[in-house]
Amino acid sequence: MTIFSPHRLAVALAVLAGTAVANPAHDILAGMSEAKQRETLAGLLTNSGERCPSVTRVFFQGSAKNGDAFWNAQCSTGQAFSIQINNDSKGSTRLLDCKVLKEVGGGTCFKKF
Repeated sequence: MTIFSPHRLAVALAVLAGTAVANPAHDILAGMSEAKQRETLAGLLTNSGERCPSVTRVFFQGSAKNGDAFWNAQCSTGQAFSIQINNDSKGSTRLLDCKVLKEVGGGTCFKKF
């Protein structure tokens, strides 16, 4: 039985609210098969207004000291995103185009840090 909607990371956190684990939304995503990770991140990007019919590549870049997790997703359109999954009770996310990330000196997608 799946308790996770593949299109919304926040749904999982409703089930896990109050749990004091590192980053529940990241933990759920990391525990999925790669195919399910691609589907989930494509849904997250699409629901955020980005044009991403499907994700062809996912990559876990690493975590910050505060527990925020950083994933990268390459869309079938060619556009790639850095997705920050915050270590908060809502599993909130922040998206940034990988080209913009590099231009502002924030690093390079698809490389561990």
